[in-house]
Amino acid sequence: MTHSRSVLFMGPGHRSIQRGLTLVEMMVAMVIGLVLVVAMSAMFVNSSNSRREVELSSDVIESGRYGIDVLSRELSQTGFYGLLATPTGATSNVGNLCSNSVPLWGDSLPSHLVGIQGGDVSPACLARKAGTDAVFIQRASTCVAGSAGCGAEDPALAYLQVSECGEEYNTAGKQFVLKKGNDAAFVLKTKACAAAVAERRQVVRRIYYVSPADVLSYIEFRPDADPITVAIVENIEQMQISYGFDTKPGDGSGTADCYAPAPDFCGLPADAWSEAVGVRIFLLARSSSASNNTGNAATFTLDDTVINIAAANRNMKRRVYSVFISFITPKARREF
Repeated sequence: MTHSRSVLFMGPGHRSIQRGLTLVEMMVAMVIGLVLVVAMSAMFVNSSNSRREVELSSDVIESGRYGIDVLSRELSQTGFYGLLATPTGATSNVGNLCSNSVPLWGDSLPSHLVGIQGGDVSPACLARKAGTDAVFIQRASTCVAGSAGCGAEDPALAYLQVSECGEEYNTAGKQFVLKKGNDAAFVLKTKACAAAVAERRQVVRRIYYVSPADVLSYIEFRPDADPITVAIVENIEQMQISYGFDTKPGDGSGTADCYAPAPDFCGLPADAWSEAVGVRIFLLARSSSASNNTGNAATFTLDDTVINIAAANRNMKRRVYSVFISFITPKARREF
């Protein structure tokens, strides 16, 4: 019996025998390939998980910092009324937070802030998350109606006009006018005490709060109309607030002597919110979805309040943010 074989000639003096892989060699190659595929898949999964955790952390940081930045910018202007040095009025905003009455607004300018504690009954216009604090503020716009970057005067909104003429300003009842836009009563004078009328600024009345859906929001009140709700940032799980009260307004410092959730904690009358010169805010921000690496964060301390997280919700990434915001104008009014 004769056997044939294939011979590949590669030139003079060279000869190679061509043959296929054996079954054992093929199985070894497949095992090595599978090991490489499994290793690469594990690396890809780990990389994806790490990237997801980084994104969740960034999510928390972005929500918390943005919420704090917005509140700092907005609340620092609390009690600003343009050139009005000493706001006068006989009506307190306590109990009138949801009011859309312009006459009441004009009579309540000294009451620039009212705190709403977690255990307080919410006013009728406010639907907030149980156990969270909220804060009502009142101020004038920092821009003049009709100026560059500021909307034209709107008859559906309320505006504050303060006299710039010394003689007029020092006359009882002539310091300011607070009316709806384009009202004929806006006749107060400029510094020249001439026929020209003084500038007008929109009146801003808002309640900042956390909604049941964990959205930091505010309600804005309009004259003779329903309030509107504006969302600021999502994934804010808790807000706690304490206030800095100037309990010695005659000392000329304008600084807070006592920090508490309400005036009566500092020995002041329960409705003495006009003595507040600043606010300390704590926010608890969380990730938008569950984390694979978080499971032990059970309690968080926000000021003097301890927040306990239910076991079923502990797999969210969370972080506490805090800031003290000074009310620039009310503080300055007390300094000398």
